[in-house]
Amino acid sequence: IKSKTGPRIVDLSGRTDLLTLAALIAQARLLVTVDSAPMHLAAAVQTPQVALFGPTNPFHWRPRESPALILQGESRTPLTEFSPLRARLPMSQISTEAVIDAMDSLLSPQATTQTS
Repeated sequence: IKSKTGPRIVDLSGRTDLLTLAALIAQARLLVTVDSAPMHLAAAVQTPQVALFGPTNPFHWRPRESPALILQGESRTPLTEFSPLRARLPMSQISTEAVIDAMDSLLSPQATTQTS
C-alpha cells in the first residue's frame, strides 16, 4: 500500500507505546489496520478506518463505533453483512486495489462530511 500511495503514508509499526499510538490514531484522517488493538483504538476515538481481516471472524471482532470499512478475502468491496459462521480466509486474498478503493471511499468529500 505504501509503495502505491507515496510518502504521505507514515508507518510507525513497533515505534510507539499504547498511549502514544492512541493519540496518533485520534489525530489521523484515516487508519489502515488489521484486526488488532489499533483497530479498536480507532473505533474508540472515531477515526475512520479500513480494517483488514484474515482468518478471524469480523462478526465477532469488527469495529462497531467508528466509520469503518471491513475487507476480507477476494471481495473487491467492503463487507456489509456478517455471519458468525464465516469461512476462514487468508488475508493475502485482499487486493491492494481493494484497500486503496476503500481508503478513497472514506477520504472522499462525501464521507468526510458524514463523519465530521
